[in-house]
Order: sequence, then C-alpha cells, then structure tokens
Amino acid sequence: MDLLFKALVPIVVLIVIAMARKYIPATSARTSEQKYSRQELDARFASTQWFVGLGMVLVGSLFAVCTHTALVWLNSYLATKDGSAQYVLWPQSAIWWFFPGFGALALSWDITLRLWVLLGHREDAELYNYWSVLKAGFDCTKLLRWLAVLIVLPVGVLTILALPIHAVLRQEDIRDCGFAFAPCKDYRYADARRITIIDGFRDRDGKLTRRASIVIDFNDGRRWSSADIGDFNERLDPALKESLEDRTHLHYNYAQTEADIPPLPNPTHGSN
Repeated sequence: MDLLFKALVPIVVLIVIAMARKYIPATSARTSEQKYSRQELDARFASTQWFVGLGMVLVGSLFAVCTHTALVWLNSYLATKDGSAQYVLWPQSAIWWFFPGFGALALSWDITLRLWVLLGHREDAELYNYWSVLKAGFDCTKLLRWLAVLIVLPVGVLTILALPIHAVLRQEDIRDCGFAFAPCKDYRYADARRITIIDGFRDRDGKLTRRASIVIDFNDGRRWSSADIGDFNERLDPALKESLEDRTHLHYNYAQTEADIPPLPNPTHGSN
C-alpha cells in the first residue's frame, strides 16, 4: 500500500500540471512585461530566484509554526474552560499540522509575492511573477489560489471545528468534548461499574493494532474509552491509569480489544 501511494504521488502531480497547462494557461502579459524576452528575464532573475526560494521557505515555515502554535493554544484554552482538571486527554497531535502544512505549501508563494510588492519594487515583483509563468507554462499563482480555496480552506474549516476536542478528568467526573458543535458529555465516576484495559483494536484482516486504552462502562449503559481521543501509544500513561482507578474505586479488567469486552449486565438506561 505504501509503495502504491508513493507511486501515485508523482502521477497525480503530473496530471495536475497537465490540467493546469490546459485550463489555466499563462495570462496575457502587459505591454511593460512583453518588452523583455525570455532570455533577458532568465539573465535578470538568475540569482534572484534563489532569494525568492529562500523567502518562500521562510514564509512557509513561519506560517506553519505560527498557525500550529495558535491551534494548539486554542485547543488548550477551550479545555481550561471546563474548570479544574486533574488530567487532560488531547486529540491526536497530527491534526494540528494539516492546515499549517497545506497552507504553507499553497500560500507561501502568494504571501512572498505580496510582501515583495509591499516592501520592495512592485515592477520587479510583477515581472518575476510573469517570468515564473513563462517557465511553468501555466499561471502558477492562479493554480495555487485554487488549491487554497479547494483544499486549504476546507481543511482549515475542519481544523477549526476540531478545536473543542478534549477530555478532562475532573474531581467528580469525566467531561468529554467532541467534534464541532456536539455537546460535551459528562461521566460520573460514582456511576462507573467496570473499568477495562485493552491492548488495541483489530483491522479488517483481524490483525491487532496496538493502542493501549482504558474503557469504562457506566450504570446507564454508556461507555467511555480513552481510545476515542489522543495519539496511538502501546503503553498507558501511568498517571491516567492511577487517576481513573483512584476515582472509580474499581479494579482493572483486561481484554485485547473493546469488542472483546462482554456487555454490561442489567444497565439502568438513562443519561447524565
């Protein structure tokens, strides 16, 4: 599967470039740009292109780091709104890199170009943009803007909707907040009837993927699992394990997967 994915990446890139050359051709140059030949522009920007490339790397890196830091901070801030927490489970750390990563790739060129226009010589920036179009054979700026709208914007919206995701272990209960506008759920320790440690989950082929988690069954038939949030870890955090055992006053059971845990006998259906 990994080999197939790696083989598909260059194919997809070639298809995108071919479609861009067909549907987003180089726009007509202004008279001021047409007075320069391709050879003259090659000589003019032979050195400049390295500085522009470095600028794009710096802009993209700064964009990625700043947006990632802001997303992590917002997620942490929303968790603090639930009051004093003894322990916090955060969503998978990778989700905060999708928007910064895609945004850096799609927006670094446009941001660099705009900074050049604002802080440098506007005519040089526009001429360089024209030269890059000549080299690529299609309007690079327009393509990247379309990618920003079609990919970065939806990823950004989904990332913002994921900001509320967290679970906090409070003094009397677990408060679990999910995606988007779903209301948070509260699980009282006093209502816990069974607590189980599982090794992970099985894929479609029945192979066990290790992701150590804690599953708690409650009187009303509800079930909470630490596997629903957080990164994949083969070992449990001792602090999490100890904290839940102390608060539920239950001894741990063990199972390979959540599916192997038997149903809770005689649950009292209801909700907190």
